[in-house]
Amino acid sequence: MKYLLNHAHLIVDGNREYIDGALLVNNETIEDVFYNANKVNIDLLDYKVIDCTGKVIMPGFFDTHTHGINGLSFDEVDTRGMDDISREFAKDGTTSFLASLSYDCPVEQYEERFKVMNDYDAPMSRFEGIHMEGPFLSTKHLGIGDPEKFLKPNKQMVEDILNKCKCLKQMTIACEIDGYKEVGVLLHEHGVKVMCGHSDACLENLDDNVDGFTHLFNAMRGLHHRDITLVNCAFMNKWMCELIADGNHVDRNVLKLVINNIDRDKIMLVSDSSTARNLPDGEYDFMSKHCTKNDTKFISSDGHYAGSVVSINDEMKVMRELGVKYTDLLLYSSLNAFKFYGLDKHFGSLVKGKSSDCVIMDEELNVINVLVRGKLLYD
Repeated sequence: MKYLLNHAHLIVDGNREYIDGALLVNNETIEDVFYNANKVNIDLLDYKVIDCTGKVIMPGFFDTHTHGINGLSFDEVDTRGMDDISREFAKDGTTSFLASLSYDCPVEQYEERFKVMNDYDAPMSRFEGIHMEGPFLSTKHLGIGDPEKFLKPNKQMVEDILNKCKCLKQMTIACEIDGYKEVGVLLHEHGVKVMCGHSDACLENLDDNVDGFTHLFNAMRGLHHRDITLVNCAFMNKWMCELIADGNHVDRNVLKLVINNIDRDKIMLVSDSSTARNLPDGEYDFMSKHCTKNDTKFISSDGHYAGSVVSINDEMKVMRELGVKYTDLLLYSSLNAFKFYGLDKHFGSLVKGKSSDCVIMDEELNVINVLVRGKLLYD
């Protein structure tokens, strides 16, 4: 389908925005971008013209840490369930995702997941690979995990995973645990991002194989004035930082501290969403725990946050309330992650020749429509 998204506030990349621009789309590709809608001077006979006055358009969001949605978990779904998740994600503007496998999975279950996902081709939101959140994590920072399923890093096990999983893109690992060094080197050699999380690590535990930190502030030692914890390290601006900005996992005042002190190209918004996302308030089982969803909070029976129940779009609203510019929101929600995974040649900015995946929102960042794989969801 060919579209002209006309008279839109285009957030082009991390530096440019066109207040009254136009986006010319030819199926899955951006055919042209106009800084002024009045400069569009082509034959529009084959294009569907959509008036986007008062609308903000950004590239589609890339959620690199999410466990599921609408009662569906990546730990359990078959191909049909993966399709359902892909369609659900697209509705709120998440046009690309990594499927996060939880630290609650036994080894045999990981292998079943690989069989489902290795050759998976998503129908809507794009499946970009697997994130394994575990099993090499610290029992000091369990989250809602079962400590019996937390293992010490094992090179042979990782070699086996790499042989069986063709689409592993990221592993969360506690880098202070004995055995990490060999595993970190191996993952790095295979192009897998190493994220330190569910960890008690400090600066001296990090090596050149560590790429970043999983859900900054959560499941790790906090900021300290003598111990150089992962939180301290984040403010050195050397590592990529996942951030759950729902206003619950990290207090709004701390989010302000992040915005003002961590480089804007080092922040990736992630949902870390649980299966209760998009479900009504109530009682649900997630991983090994019984949990309660109440508005934007999802709390386990033992008092821990059990992932979130929000989307990237919801987090952008929180950040916007804190004064974050649209161009920075584009970096946080899209371009930074695409760059991190080497996908920015095709995704993450509204540039001629790139993917046409984009989100149409009102000025309060409510999703009005989503263009994914060359089609408008609500056309």
